[in-house]
Amino acid sequence: MDFTFEFGETTENGAFFERHPNFYPALEGLCALINRCFARPIPRPWPEYVCFSLGESCREDFLEILFLAANGYGPGASKLLRGLYERAVALAYMVKDPAKAERFARFAAVQEHKALKDALKVTTEEQWNEVMGSGNTAAEIRNRFETVKEEFEQTDCRKCKTKRPAITWDLDVAAMVAKVGSPYDTYYLMAYANANLEIHATLASALREDNRDQDARRTQRREQADTALFCAAMLLVEVLRSQNTLFALNLSDELQVTEEAIATVWKDSIDARP
Repeated sequence: MDFTFEFGETTENGAFFERHPNFYPALEGLCALINRCFARPIPRPWPEYVCFSLGESCREDFLEILFLAANGYGPGASKLLRGLYERAVALAYMVKDPAKAERFARFAAVQEHKALKDALKVTTEEQWNEVMGSGNTAAEIRNRFETVKEEFEQTDCRKCKTKRPAITWDLDVAAMVAKVGSPYDTYYLMAYANANLEIHATLASALREDNRDQDARRTQRREQADTALFCAAMLLVEVLRSQNTLFALNLSDELQVTEEAIATVWKDSIDARP
């Protein structure tokens, strides 16, 4: 079904539209394309279903980033941007090689098994089963892992010839970016590398805000929010391009117009900064 997004009447929302008076028309064009891509019957063949659903997750990421950014929560928007970026790159990678979608899906058994092992370091199997319920009990997760583990083994020690589960479903993010190329390489630093420092327990996250006055902190947050939002918007255009390629939606012209509109708003924002 179609989605809508409503802005509240808050001080931060007002400040956002003062900074970006032409943002709303660009957003309307983007929303129209989102509905063209996702407000339609869900494809049932497995590779297409995985790619469609991953694109849907990117759409939700973008809306959450939009909400936070328009309300001045720059750090929160940056944290969500990292997830959007990683999903957008994975989607582009699978669109180039649709057979990878099956590998992506099967790796879920490895991921949930790792989550189980980590959880059992601080909780009991009985507690896990009670919380997770039928279908995701410890025994069921172990069974699914045993089914796929040989597909995702990598050498741990060449001398001993021991193996361990891979830490990623195919390539690491940087290698995947090298495969899919532009424009994902352009956004790597802003949307992934820097955002990693916001997510984890790092000195950068501890010292996110120094002892500057309130106005300086507000300016910093707003600039961070703007950067995260416009990166997210441009990445979502690429997600829609992936959907357009995979499902032959004939949206290339509309995507180009929308991308140019967002880029213009972003350029105006940068030019207006003191």
